[in-house]
Amino acid sequence: MTRQISRDRRREVCLQLAEEMIERLEAWYDAHPEASFGEVEQQARQERREFMGQVLEILINGRDTGFCLEAPCCERCGVEMEFKDYHGWTIHGLEGDTRLERAYYVCPDCEGQTLFPPGPQAAVAPGSLE
Repeated sequence: MTRQISRDRRREVCLQLAEEMIERLEAWYDAHPEASFGEVEQQARQERREFMGQVLEILINGRDTGFCLEAPCCERCGVEMEFKDYHGWTIHGLEGDTRLERAYYVCPDCEGQTLFPPGPQAAVAPGSLE
């Protein structure tokens, strides 16, 4: 996944993923013409979950990965931190597994002082699981 991308490009990528999902479902159904409704539905759920994980990844990573043109300063010593790389992690959500990335900064003077902007952490959504 590329770093920050425009809304129009995010939309294009998501539409392409939707078309690919539909083609996989069509191919699966072609290979299983006697499948019951339940079996088709189960396959569609698996495809939808993968698709939604990808859409969330594009939406979130495509907007902001926390990279700053002006590097943040170390909270401990005030020295400008150095960008090292992007670090990622996978969130296993109800709608799909999503790989998120955030910029990773390290203070050159303070051993072990790091920063992963932006700050808010993922939280569980309130409400029903249905």
